[in-house]
Amino acid sequence: MTKSGVITVLVVLLTASALPADPVSGGGASTPAESLLLTFAGDIMHHDLNARMDDYDRLYDAVRPYLHEDSLSFANIEFPVDPDREPSGYPLFNGTAEYVEAAVRGGFDVFSLANNHSFDWGARSAAATARLFSLLSAESGTYHNGLRDGQEAAIIPTVIHHDGWTIAFVSITTICNAGGSSRFIHLVDHTDAPAVEGFLARISQWDAEFDLLVVSVHAGIEYATRPDPVKARFFRDLVAHGADIVWGHHPHVLQPWESVATGSAKKLILHSTGNFISAQRRYQQPFLPLGRWAPTGDTALFRVTVTRGSESDLSGRAQPTIAQVSTPIFTVHNDPIHGMIPKTFGAVLTEPLPLIWRAFYAARYASTRSLLNAPLVSITVRPVNAPRP
Repeated sequence: MTKSGVITVLVVLLTASALPADPVSGGGASTPAESLLLTFAGDIMHHDLNARMDDYDRLYDAVRPYLHEDSLSFANIEFPVDPDREPSGYPLFNGTAEYVEAAVRGGFDVFSLANNHSFDWGARSAAATARLFSLLSAESGTYHNGLRDGQEAAIIPTVIHHDGWTIAFVSITTICNAGGSSRFIHLVDHTDAPAVEGFLARISQWDAEFDLLVVSVHAGIEYATRPDPVKARFFRDLVAHGADIVWGHHPHVLQPWESVATGSAKKLILHSTGNFISAQRRYQQPFLPLGRWAPTGDTALFRVTVTRGSESDLSGRAQPTIAQVSTPIFTVHNDPIHGMIPKTFGAVLTEPLPLIWRAFYAARYASTRSLLNAPLVSITVRPVNAPRP
């Protein structure tokens, strides 16, 4: 078979596998009171190429069906939003309310606000960001966590009541690009033993108070497609102390996910959910499908089904367990008409692309699908409060 024939076959297969069958793959027949379908995405960036679009809603066209059929959808907002400053891209980001509102219309409900860019323009801009998201919460019923008022306030979770579940959501970052930020963002240095010990103690406390505990962590080595040992150890400690889902971001590329057993319950570590809205691939050359920048343009939705487990804690509350994880994948192409918008691989490969770009996207599909189809080996963690055998 000729090279063009092989690529034609790939296009047919990718189109069939990447289109509408995926949205229901993470669901299940359980009633809402017994299960939740949660969707986790990566970083929503404010690169100039995306910020100049005339219709931000197009950014979410490919994922809107997924985000509107689940229970809750989570994304990391990696920029402050200060209306008194001009919008800006890398390296000092500043977004707009319109840019964020498109994400809400796209289907996102829960936003992580703690990351290394949260303090790009200082305390006033961080406060403006908090005000915007509080307004969105009041108007649209969204949730957020990760910023605080500068008074050395303790890190506390946002409480979400949904379908009979009481969910605690907390967002932290282990790094920040600017000094003096710890009074204004949830900053926990995961290499600082006393800071980690104090935060883990809070995790144990929250675990006893809520049905489900989701911890968002901005950490890791940029552009690494495998989790580094220091970050992985911190994430596993969070699970051991009671986190049910640890949702990681910052590397700008996808990393394998990990299932963790604690007793009869399954917990979940998403080591890196990569970029979601980003223009980091804008200078990509098609002959480098496995280079440093190529993975930054591939993304996924991590669709997680959580059910009430068979075991109960001391208060009689049923322990949650992760029943299923599915990962529909998407990619971006620097389209001169539509911009850098997430699309299914099948949609991209049916466009009139040069042969070399078709080969690039075929290689990216194979690499990304292989990475997410091979989660890290499941491990068992004994909860810190569990009796010793």
